[in-house]
Amino acid sequence: MLSRMLTRSQMALLCLGLFLALALCGAWQAFAWGRTQLDTGALVCADTLRLHIRAESDSIASQSAKLHVRDAVLAYLDTACPAQSKPEAIAWAARHLFELQLTARHALAQLNIRTPVRVQLINMYFSTRRYASGILPAGRYDALRIDLGAGKGRNWWCVLYPGLCRSACGGYARPAENDLVCGNYILRLRLVEWVQQRTARREDVVLLG
Repeated sequence: MLSRMLTRSQMALLCLGLFLALALCGAWQAFAWGRTQLDTGALVCADTLRLHIRAESDSIASQSAKLHVRDAVLAYLDTACPAQSKPEAIAWAARHLFELQLTARHALAQLNIRTPVRVQLINMYFSTRRYASGILPAGRYDALRIDLGAGKGRNWWCVLYPGLCRSACGGYARPAENDLVCGNYILRLRLVEWVQQRTARREDVVLLG
């Protein structure tokens, strides 16, 4: 009955209108989905404090020393850091930069290494990073960074808060953050990484130290 009432051109226009309406609806849903993933990625960056240790060089001795410092620092953090939130973790780290430096220097001294140690709170760019039980999206994060000597060697990094470098999985206050970090949703992370690679600044910003 409807086909008898409408001309062929009118039917074509009606079909085109329906197609455009569906396309716009799909595009809006895709935009809303993408915006949600980017917003959640930004929340993860804001709610995470990372630990970053840079070795003197890539030599076997320097890399071994880096791992020795890592073990000493993690042992100190496990017993001394009571932080239950990102602001508490930042405040605790800011008050204990000197103790962390002493811990690293003592670990090096056990290996008869006298290289300088620098400990700073910084804000820097991290690429997407896979951990044992989750993936942190790319973006700019606050980090506690320990430089051994010139700090030109391969890095080691983990999550200081939440998880004290054991795992960030399950430690965030918002369910959406835990879902992004722990769910292994590659498409979501690829979207965040693609945007961050093209928009995030790469220079390090020293916060303290």
